[in-house]
Amino acid sequence: MAEKKTVEELIGKLDEKEKKRSRKNKGGKGGKKPFIYLGLALLILFVLYIAIGEVKYKGKFLPNTVINGTDFSGMTAEEVESYYQKVANNYKLDITKGGSVVDTLLASDFDFVVTGSAVEKINEKIDLQPNYKWLSAILGEKDEYEINNILWYDEGKLKNFIVNSKGYNMPTTRKSKQGTIYYNGENFQVIPPVVSDEIEPLKYINAVKGKVDTLQRVMNVEEENCYAKYDFNDEIKQKLEKACEDAYKFFNEKEFNIKLKNNEDYDFRKEVINYAYNIDYKYDFICNEKTISSGVEALSKIHNTMGKEIEFETSHGTKVKVKGGDYGTKINSKELEMYMKKAFIEKEDVNCVIDYKKNTLGDSIGIGDTYVEIDLTNQYLYMYVDGKLVKKAPVVTGLPGSRATPQGVYRMKNRLTDVPLVGDNYVTPVKYWMAFNGGIGIHDAVWQRYFGGEYYKKKGSHGCVNMAMSDAKDVYENAIVNMPVICYYHERLPEFKEVKSSGPIMAQYRPLTPRERAIRNSL
Repeated sequence: MAEKKTVEELIGKLDEKEKKRSRKNKGGKGGKKPFIYLGLALLILFVLYIAIGEVKYKGKFLPNTVINGTDFSGMTAEEVESYYQKVANNYKLDITKGGSVVDTLLASDFDFVVTGSAVEKINEKIDLQPNYKWLSAILGEKDEYEINNILWYDEGKLKNFIVNSKGYNMPTTRKSKQGTIYYNGENFQVIPPVVSDEIEPLKYINAVKGKVDTLQRVMNVEEENCYAKYDFNDEIKQKLEKACEDAYKFFNEKEFNIKLKNNEDYDFRKEVINYAYNIDYKYDFICNEKTISSGVEALSKIHNTMGKEIEFETSHGTKVKVKGGDYGTKINSKELEMYMKKAFIEKEDVNCVIDYKKNTLGDSIGIGDTYVEIDLTNQYLYMYVDGKLVKKAPVVTGLPGSRATPQGVYRMKNRLTDVPLVGDNYVTPVKYWMAFNGGIGIHDAVWQRYFGGEYYKKKGSHGCVNMAMSDAKDVYENAIVNMPVICYYHERLPEFKEVKSSGPIMAQYRPLTPRERAIRNSL
């Protein structure tokens, strides 16, 4: 009986365990349900998130998408293309120098358009775009990238525009020069390269092209390093210092002294030395027959100014070319070259004075700021003393043809009063006389009823410059012997008209007496 009970007890215990296991399993199934619901919710949110990215940004750029520095958030490929086409159509490049715009380049000048390849790349970028990143993009994550050659232009047309532009063809006022040496009268010193305003063609073209390629709107010529220039570094400086030593040794061995006749106080020796040698492309000092001949030619251009064509800035603010006349200086170039070769090639002692003609006011070689200016076309005289305008007045010059007043730059020969002017068969006294070209001078002409305008075409002089008495007096009182008198032709200006004489009209001409005619004929 004890063993049976034991079996029953065991069976009971097994039943109890089974019941407990059953209750435990029922409780476990009930605990998993919240996790299932949460998983379903997350799945729905994920699908919704992906759907938002696909629906809202399909065919459009995500927020914070930057192409070549420009934000195209939410834009389609067509909108990006339209943006760049608008940029191309409205593109303008202002090229400035000295604070002023010298050229304006427009898109129409060189066919600025959006390229097909750029459109393809933009579409490709949108197609490959991970739209599921839309939330991180909104939160600030940027997608930046570059697309090259978005815009296309006709390089041939652009280059043609550049080479015909004002900026490219600006006149050169200062040529680029390599570093050199200079004799200061006692020793030689290194002179750094001359910075030029001469445009270096390839640099200028590339500078403009670079601005167009990067869509910049302004190009400052001075800031773009477009000028031709020479290098100057420690190595070049050392070579020039060596050239100074060689030059000093070369000229110190020579005993020579060349002076200018009529200007012996001028330190011409220093000038001769500086024009006798040269520095070659290796920065070596050289002095030979070729450098001396070139130096004499350069000195001649400086000192042989008589009759040479000059560019003169008129009182009208314009520039004219004037050639002829006797104002200026003239050196005996052949004699100078002979003595320089004797000293530097043949190594002979030289001590000489060469011929030098000097028809100038003081030591000035050029016109300076004290002169008389006569506009032969508009019949007007201007007089400047030390840069100040002291007189302006209408005049009557020579009758066109054989009696026309010749153009040129002349030296005022004298200033006299009460002078009888004697012609082929006439004589007339004038109060104020200032000769500047043989028998041609500036003087009063009380017989002229009008001055200025085109009155000279019917009542022109025999070549002299006629003025009203009061005007001639003012010019006479400011006149300086040897001052330049510039006579030039100019375009006709409508504001210059005939002016009636302010003084009484008096007939001053009279025929020559038989005795005067005889004297005249004997000359």
